[in-house]
Amino acid sequence: MIMTKWNNLDNALKSQKTFSDYFYDSNQLSNEQKIEELKTLSLALHSEISEMCNAVNYKDHRREARETDLQKILYKSADAYRYILAVANLWGISADKLTSALEQKDHYLHYRHSLRNKKWQGEPIVLFDIDDVLAEFRYEFCKFVTAQTGIFIDSNCAEYYNTVKFKEHGLNSEYFFKQFIDDHGILRLDLNKRYYDLLISLKSRGYWIQMITARDANNLTCFYDTYAWLHLNNIPADDVVFTPEKFAWVAGQDFYKTARLFAVDDSAKHASEYAKHGVTCVVPKKSYNAEVKDVKGIIYVDDNDNVLDKISDLILSHKYIVL
Repeated sequence: MIMTKWNNLDNALKSQKTFSDYFYDSNQLSNEQKIEELKTLSLALHSEISEMCNAVNYKDHRREARETDLQKILYKSADAYRYILAVANLWGISADKLTSALEQKDHYLHYRHSLRNKKWQGEPIVLFDIDDVLAEFRYEFCKFVTAQTGIFIDSNCAEYYNTVKFKEHGLNSEYFFKQFIDDHGILRLDLNKRYYDLLISLKSRGYWIQMITARDANNLTCFYDTYAWLHLNNIPADDVVFTPEKFAWVAGQDFYKTARLFAVDDSAKHASEYAKHGVTCVVPKKSYNAEVKDVKGIIYVDDNDNVLDKISDLILSHKYIVL
């Protein structure tokens, strides 16, 4: 067996960079030059994958048969791997970042697989929010910004977006939100045991668990960390959707006209829209959502309430043959 320096990702990236340095120094390339080099590497990677395909009989219309060329598969795999490493080095992607991305994708693929064959069969539906219902987002985010700036950001303020304090100190809340996401803050969110127990109870009663979040699916760190968090916390969802306009999404679904459904959401905006259109919404009491407490169609749950007791009539009105 050949002794190798390729047996871990950090060493593999360094070894590939030693070779790439014969042709270019990625640290000296402009963004435009990196883009051109990415095109070259991507085309070369495509060529290696195509040659790998030629190691097997994949053309069904040809009668002649030949042995699968395992050596070609092996060495073209090595070439393809090196081109991927070259791309990572080109854009300064570290071994830690690449490893993290692989871990995120692994959680995502496993969780997505668990949803793959699920199809709504007429069960009652609960539209379950994630942030500040299942996941303690606001507390963790405010703690992060406080640590970054030295300025105390109160998670219990009366503002939903919590922007006044940021403006007072000339801070850009969107900048810190992106920093929090890039720092994988989503993976550090604590699970709210109270609403997790509610979700589990509803699942046991035969409810279809529709996770619905306003998180940005276009931010891939946010997208994959959301799935990783759901997977790591064993959230038994039946479907997951990302949308900034929750009721608009619900209204566009086939189940909207016929399903027995209600929502659980902390946002006064989303809760009001649900309630206005006939979807009862359970709202956990927060410092920023008191305006919906007495709104028709809202079940406002105080900290000391037993959630199941509070919504028992709602559950019973949706009762059907439990699966």
